[in-house]
Amino acid sequence: MIKPIDLDRAYRLLNIGATTLVSAAHEGDADIMAAAWATALDLTPCKATVVIDKSHYTRKLMDQSEYFALGVASAGILPELLSLGSVSKNADPEKLKKSGMALFTQPGFKIPLARGCSAWAIFKKLPETDELSKKYDLFLGQAVAAWGDERVYQNGRPDFEHAPKEMRTTHYVSGGRFFLLGEAVDVEPTAQ
Repeated sequence: MIKPIDLDRAYRLLNIGATTLVSAAHEGDADIMAAAWATALDLTPCKATVVIDKSHYTRKLMDQSEYFALGVASAGILPELLSLGSVSKNADPEKLKKSGMALFTQPGFKIPLARGCSAWAIFKKLPETDELSKKYDLFLGQAVAAWGDERVYQNGRPDFEHAPKEMRTTHYVSGGRFFLLGEAVDVEPTAQ
């Protein structure tokens, strides 16, 4: 059910402000963490920003690697998402296994991706990231590949109105509370 998304439309994966799963890998070591601070920075080519504190194990892998991935978390994986966001691999090396999250990789990439997301994108770190990550914990990346679950993404656009409820995006509030993407409302622009 996973199909490629044109990189010129990859920004749409992050435009909805959903909770994301950030993953990275380096020399056979991998980690995934939840983050609510990822967003599209530029449209074409798609660039993204994500804030990852120095204390996170995933951050170490991002610093060592030239790539990171963002997965758009969905309602069907909320327990696993909360687990990945609550436990550090610094404290529990078995974090990924204990979370129950099913993982996969895409051909040509070694970064683990979480099953059950509505979409995924892999980013190559941009050169200015080194200075920004030291000062602000900010990572910048340019999308090199993107995929969407075809139950949600049709013609490069999300269609949550017709997707199963478990594929709706999640939006973290606090204390284990999430909101799910709601109804669509179409508005016509007013004449100027």
